[in-house]
Amino acid sequence: MLLLALLLPASALAELEISDARIIDLPPSVPVRAGYMTIRNPSPLAVSIDAIRSDAFASVEIHHSVMQDGMVRMDPVDKLRIAPGASLQLAPGGLHLMMMLADEPIRPGDEVEIILQLGDGSEQPLKMKVIK
Repeated sequence: MLLLALLLPASALAELEISDARIIDLPPSVPVRAGYMTIRNPSPLAVSIDAIRSDAFASVEIHHSVMQDGMVRMDPVDKLRIAPGASLQLAPGGLHLMMMLADEPIRPGDEVEIILQLGDGSEQPLKMKVIK
């Protein structure tokens, strides 16, 4: 396995498996959307997601919901690290994407391309469906 890891380029090892990728639609007066998904790392190496971007959004940030003194606050997260063979869930009440809308509206049924920028310098595109 180690020999295989040394022979393959790093980007070939870093391909993540994404499932249930969705963006929750909100009223047009709300300028942000939340994004959720499950990320699995089938690689024998740890993979990090260092940044996320999309033409559909002015910015995309990773946040973690934290309950403190009876209030929920959202703390930014610099990067996500997924251990070899592990899964990470972005879900309501925990880790999630905070997506600030750009000029064009998105609607339920739309599929939005998101680009994951991985720690090895590679990028992985994915489609996220907008749902109510």
